[in-house]
Amino acid sequence: MVAPEYRRRGIATSLIHYIESICPTAKLFTSANQSNTIMQALCGRTGFVPSGVIDNLDDDDPEVVYYKRLREEKT
Repeated sequence: MVAPEYRRRGIATSLIHYIESICPTAKLFTSANQSNTIMQALCGRTGFVPSGVIDNLDDDDPEVVYYKRLREEKT
């Protein structure tokens, strides 16, 4: 989470890129409440795609799960 006074400076995008660089798996997941349109837009801009929805975590605000393939899995 980025404090409101520091938003729109690329901090969240930089954080996501850092997590991608240290992620030990080929797949990365994140999530956002359906009401959190700012995070959903960030997911889209950074290459994540919707992967599913989890109901009942927060009342009347489903959690949208996002997925991004970082690299091909080794066989």
